Amino acid sequence: MLATSRFIFVHLHKTGGQFVNRLLLHMLPDARPIFYHLPRAETPGELRHLPAIGFVRNPWDWYVSWYNFNAANPLRNPIFAAVSDDGQRDFKQSIFNMLHLGCASHRLMRQRIINSLPISRDNNLGSGITKTIMMGFNDENAGYFSWLWRYMFFVDGELAGMHTGRMEDLRHDLIRLLDEVHQPLSIEQRNMVLQAPAVNVSARPDYHKYYDDELRNIVLDREREFLGNYPYKF
Repeated sequence: MLATSRFIFVHLHKTGGQFVNRLLLHMLPDARPIFYHLPRAETPGELRHLPAIGFVRNPWDWYVSWYNFNAANPLRNPIFAAVSDDGQRDFKQSIFNMLHLGCASHRLMRQRIINSLPISRDNNLGSGITKTIMMGFNDENAGYFSWLWRYMFFVDGELAGMHTGRMEDLRHDLIRLLDEVHQPLSIEQRNMVLQAPAVNVSARPDYHKYYDDELRNIVLDREREFLGNYPYKF
């Protein structure tokens, strides 16, 4: 999370947040980091009146990005270690587990994750997910991404006050979101948003190649709540 006097930025994992964080800290004198992946519901009290901005991403693409990022070091992330059996399972098997992680059928896998996660966020510069947070993931109907989106963006079960852009058009949407929250931007700052170098970009094949029909449709079903708000297509 990043805060200014006019808005807060909520960093949903793997949605271009490093780029946005660096750019806002560079452009806006009053911008300050609060915590890397702090959910909106835990915004400090003096900032809760502020509108929030954040980004989402095509869930099929998000799972590919998440998988490839973690596969490079499969034991670093307890969630990846569990769903991939310490890197032994392939993409389809690992993401199938992610999509069903909140189900009773995956209770033991979820418990393994809980046992491995930290108790608090202190000195935790990774996902920010703690034991207590993962214990609250019990959902027979939602995949991991929909749960994570709710956890990061919702307050009291609502999206009210959340201004959302799409990572696929991150630069133009960031300008739009800053206009929506009445953040003044000079012509130079607008050009900076459009021209600043990308951050944390990795080369990989097109996400479509990772899916067969079965897994594609499982994502469509398990992420239907998110897709009902952001109608991405495969």
